[in-house]
Amino acid sequence: MGKIKSLPVKVINQIAAGEVVERPSSVVKELVENALDAKATWVEVEIQEGGLKLIKVSDNGEGMTPEDAQLSVQKHATSKIFSVEDLSNLHTFGFRGEALASIASVSHFELSTRTADALSGVSLKIKGGGAPKPIETGRPVGTTLAVSNLFFNTPARLKFMKKRSTEENHIVMVVSTYALAFPEVGFKLTLDGKEALQAPPSDFPGRLSKVFGRETAQSFLPLDYAGPGARIRGVVSGPTVTKPTRENMLYFVNRRWITNASLGHAVMTAFHTLLPTRRFPVAVLFLEVPEDEVDVNVHPTKREVKFSQDRAVYDAVVKAVRGTLLSASGALQPAPASPTSQDYGDAPVQPGFLNEAPAATLYDRIAEKHPGNEPKSSFHPPLTNGEGGASAHMAAFEEYGLGKASLQARRIDPQVPLYNFNQLFNTFIVFQSDSEMFIADQHTVHERLNYERLMKGAREKALEVQPLLMPVTVELSAKEAQVLKNNLDTLMELGMEVAPFGGNTFLVRSVPADLSGKNLVNLVRDLVDDLAAQDALGVKASNRLDQARERAATFMSCRSAVMAGDKLNEEQMRRLVDQMRAANLPFTCPHGRPTILSIPLSELYRRFDRH
Repeated sequence: MGKIKSLPVKVINQIAAGEVVERPSSVVKELVENALDAKATWVEVEIQEGGLKLIKVSDNGEGMTPEDAQLSVQKHATSKIFSVEDLSNLHTFGFRGEALASIASVSHFELSTRTADALSGVSLKIKGGGAPKPIETGRPVGTTLAVSNLFFNTPARLKFMKKRSTEENHIVMVVSTYALAFPEVGFKLTLDGKEALQAPPSDFPGRLSKVFGRETAQSFLPLDYAGPGARIRGVVSGPTVTKPTRENMLYFVNRRWITNASLGHAVMTAFHTLLPTRRFPVAVLFLEVPEDEVDVNVHPTKREVKFSQDRAVYDAVVKAVRGTLLSASGALQPAPASPTSQDYGDAPVQPGFLNEAPAATLYDRIAEKHPGNEPKSSFHPPLTNGEGGASAHMAAFEEYGLGKASLQARRIDPQVPLYNFNQLFNTFIVFQSDSEMFIADQHTVHERLNYERLMKGAREKALEVQPLLMPVTVELSAKEAQVLKNNLDTLMELGMEVAPFGGNTFLVRSVPADLSGKNLVNLVRDLVDDLAAQDALGVKASNRLDQARERAATFMSCRSAVMAGDKLNEEQMRRLVDQMRAANLPFTCPHGRPTILSIPLSELYRRFDRH
């Protein structure tokens, strides 16, 4: 007798459930998507004991006939596709026809539904994948699905569930995310009888305030971009608002919530030098891509997708996000001529000059490679009412005041008088306008100025270089020497001429003017260590030169900046701040650390209870 046998249907369904139903939130996701596919305008989710005791999703959608209801719980029965060609032209969330059958196989499952033209509805009860028992019932138009005792017949899966609060957090994330994607649909979520989310139908900015809170939402910058890879709309937070995890970086492709490591990398690339280490922005991005250029059938849960033009989509996201950060009012705009640099006198170094727009980096130049063309797609997320295009999209955000907090925190108006400059602890510069108090970190301010000047000089080949009367000899280990040899051209672009001198010895013949007088032996060794650490991260060869250039510029801008503990006079402090605001630079250093903090006078009055 042969060893290979066909599995029983019940076993097949439980195996499929292992792929589709990872945890209670997976069930919530599938059922909410079904409600949205049914054109519901109201979705209510009820959870008990983290979803293991009960998950109940009710909607006011189209409902199903008794015949369709019975077919819906059969394996691979679907109303969404009829041919292979349909897979490349999907307009719905569900299409595999396996979710309900898989869920019913590992739970006590009940489906109740009615269509608008039927006098009564039908109810189906299934226990652990058994045969459904249809019962005629009276109910409103729409569908209710109740999943109780999840994983009751798969104790091995039950052991892997986390504590109740963890499972509830995952469920809140699912419902909140779909509430963002469908602001025109009302959502209600209750956890053990307590309301966790109540979001009536709204527009997108209003739903952002509901989900994230108005204060956080006011830091968002609206985004609207059309490029060859995708049409992208949504919001990103300003650099002053960060999170410790990537959880609040959300991506939707043709309104489908997806996970994609490449999109996350693109967003972080766009925020390069604007965020502190191990901090992440908030991003809610809607990508419109032609249906035949995205494959949503690569994972059982349909959370992962593949793009046929993945590089173009990646570049579009970088360009969209970076462009939003650069073009936001008062962000990184070109400014009038700034003060010319003068000697610092007794201060240890000289401030960099910056009288033009900040240098474009690799990430800012993506647009030059990809001229804008709007992709063809029938999908339009409800970020506006469909009229007025981008202007209406932005106006909707202004109505809610979104973005104002982020923009106000990013610049000091060059026309506003500043006075009362003082230094605290030989590290912080304190000054004021008529309506705000400012505290600047002298090192990070100077570091940002130096970084922008170095990158601009590298691009335009116009760096101020100081030739050394006597070249400095640096001896390295074999490994360090190899790293340095691989980056000699990069250092030359940044004004540091280093040449091999036999074996593992090198000669430093010239340096950027700001580094003149520094201990060049230690500086070169530290720089090599920094570049070696970057190589160890496995940077792609196509990006290594650009990232090495920025890495070296970041390092040298730090080493040439005034340091904490350096005493500055009022003229030196004022010059640093004037150059910073005249260049409209971001309020972060190249490492992402803050450069200037502001406290409005109204906040000081509030703190001291003055009215």
